[in-house]
Amino acid sequence: METSRDGLHKVVILGTPRAGKTTLMAKLSNHNLDEEKIKSTIGVDFHVVQYEKDNIRLQVWDYAGQAHFRDAGIFQDMVQGASAFLFCYDTSNTTSIEEIESWVEIAKSHNRFTDTLRYLVGLKVDLTSKGQQIALNNLIQKYLGGEIIQKHFLVSSREELGIEIMTEQLVEDLKKLEKNHISKK
Repeated sequence: METSRDGLHKVVILGTPRAGKTTLMAKLSNHNLDEEKIKSTIGVDFHVVQYEKDNIRLQVWDYAGQAHFRDAGIFQDMVQGASAFLFCYDTSNTTSIEEIESWVEIAKSHNRFTDTLRYLVGLKVDLTSKGQQIALNNLIQKYLGGEIIQKHFLVSSREELGIEIMTEQLVEDLKKLEKNHISKK
């Protein structure tokens, strides 16, 4: 994990196209965007947000999910210095969880992958039927409790469900990661 002296942490959002990653980035960045006007990310976008209470700043990077952007070569540069990966899937589309494995493999190329936080984030939970949630629970079990994914969150950017809990946990975990990193020096 690399951080600057001013508490800046790079958080990289990865996942399938149209999963809701850009809306999540906007919510994490405290931007009030009209969801009707949000367009798919082309390449990479990022925002910086300050959490005053904890003197933590997040540089939140949203990476386009389309395959041609994955292969464009900009990904390696984008993940350098990452403190956290948010692997996102659309809970209302059970096939989107199947792409998480390819995003994890890409992120593993980051030379400090094991020193980063790695969360699985189910988006659009407000649009998920009970049947879809049952199917998803079976699919996500292979990611949970292992060495790849450390925590799982279900959120709705539209309804602002779970975002605050996830953000508080992210900031808390980043503080611990930073403290562990400093103590190893």
